[in-house]
Parts: sequence; structure tokens; C-alpha cells
Amino acid sequence: MATTSPITLDHGGRTLRGWQLGDVGPDRGAALFVHGFGSTDTGGQQLFVQAARALVDHGVGARSYSRLGHGTSDGDFAEITIRDEVDQVVAMIRTLAADAAGPVHVVAHSLGAVESAMAAAREPDLVRTLTLWSPAGVVVDDIAQHDQIQGKPLAPARQQGWFDFGGMALGTAFIDEVRAGLDVYATIDRYTGPAEVLHGTADQIVPVAYGRRYGEVLPGATFTAVDGADHGWSSVPWRRTLLDHLVVSTGGSTH
Repeated sequence: MATTSPITLDHGGRTLRGWQLGDVGPDRGAALFVHGFGSTDTGGQQLFVQAARALVDHGVGARSYSRLGHGTSDGDFAEITIRDEVDQVVAMIRTLAADAAGPVHVVAHSLGAVESAMAAAREPDLVRTLTLWSPAGVVVDDIAQHDQIQGKPLAPARQQGWFDFGGMALGTAFIDEVRAGLDVYATIDRYTGPAEVLHGTADQIVPVAYGRRYGEVLPGATFTAVDGADHGWSSVPWRRTLLDHLVVSTGGSTH
């Protein structure tokens, strides 16, 4: 049975912490998992742990980090911005690709999927495949057009200097960056490799139309709408669908 090992990554003098399952090296495939907004390196309800185990069973080693301000990594949630998180994902890709001596699979959920598409566009030669689950492109429209995040108004954040995201204080830098004209689709077509986008039709946080758009903008993408699935893929059958697709798209033991 593959063992889980703690891993760290430096980003601007601060430490990202995570884990690796299985071995990473020139003779194996390697996958990087990238979590969503306010989540951690395990994914919601162990989504990434389940997926990593499935990949390891098919000859692909896996890594996952909590970004700064998440999980046990350094930093404060109040300080996060999308551009800095993209920088972190780029660093993760570069490090894993160096250790694997070749391009890697990137598997990402929600806001992590948005950031991973942007990161893949910056390092297209280092990304073997890109898998996006429920990509949260809605973040721009929610903030810039609807003045909210996940249905909660942003007016209190302007008054008190932070947004209350389920008990974590999100600073206004995140909001201001989006309002300043952040375009999460602008460059992602620079990644032309294989991509798979899966999105649930019953997603109440990110409407399925946003996943479909990623399927259209990414040149090498296929898009699958999963009937009835929610944002967290919170049923065993829905997760089996995700993992079955993932094993096929990453090529299993053939990498």
C-alpha cells in the first residue's frame, strides 16, 4: 500500500504544507491537486484523498498542498488574492514537474480550477493534462456584477474591511482585485493540451454554464455535465463518476 508523506513548498518566504501519496519520479506519472476557495489540501469530504488513492492504484503519484491562508499552511485567509494563488499553483506545477522529470497532471476544484487553468496557461509545457471540477468562474460575476460572494452581500465588507466567509475573515484585497477587472478567461487558451471539465447540473454555487464555458474556451477540452451533481460532488455515485473519468484522462499506468 502506498504511504502518505508530509511535504512543504516555499512561496515568498512562507511555507505551504501538504502531502504526497505514492512515489513521484521519472518512471511514474504525477498529479497535482488544487483545492477550492476556503478549502484545504484534502478537498471537501476527502475528495482529493479519494482521487489520489484511485490514481496511485493506477500508477500515478499524487501531491496536494493547502495554499497560503488555508489548512496548516502559513499566511492568513484575510490576505489572499487570486493572482497570488495562481503564482502558488505555478510554483507547485514547476516543483512537481522537476521532481517527476516531465509534465504533470493537474486536477482542480472550484476556485482552484479557475486558478489552475490560469497557471496551466503560464506553464503549458509542464502540464500533461488539466482536469477541472466545477470551475468557479462565477466569482468574477458575483463580485463585479452582483456585489456578493456565494449569495452573501459585500456591503458589510466595505464597512468593516473584511468579508465573513463561514468564520474566516476575507480581506478586501481579494474583492478589489476582481473589481479592478480581473479576467479569468483571458489567457487560458494558451494551454492547448488535453483538458476535461466536469460540472454538476444541480450546482447551487457555480451554475453549470460556467463549466461549459471552460469547455469552450480551452482548445483541448471536453465538457461533461453530470446530471444532479452538486458543487461538492457529495454522493458516492457522483464521486465514482469523477474518479472513473480521472483515471481514464490521466492514462492510468500508461501516464
